Amino acid sequence: MTDEHGEPAPLDGNGLGGVLGAFLGVDVTDAILVCDGCGRQQVLAALVVFGAGPGGVARCRGCSHVMLRVAEIRNELVVDLRGTTRLRLRRP
Repeated sequence: MTDEHGEPAPLDGNGLGGVLGAFLGVDVTDAILVCDGCGRQQVLAALVVFGAGPGGVARCRGCSHVMLRVAEIRNELVVDLRGTTRLRLRRP
């Protein structure tokens, strides 16, 4: 799916939930993240994600600050949370 400019359309955070869940063994789409840019609290599923194939960048829905970067490289998952002040996961 593309936007009006022919660019790949952004997804919501569920686009990263699959790859994160496969490695972590739990559904993380309801994990709460706090944006380092604006302080907004939101669940992973609410983030705006670009390029969710083998990797993706998740941005804050409020201020567009990059909060999370995820890449699957061979048999490893690389997660960069530099744009996130806090990550809260619920016990299954």
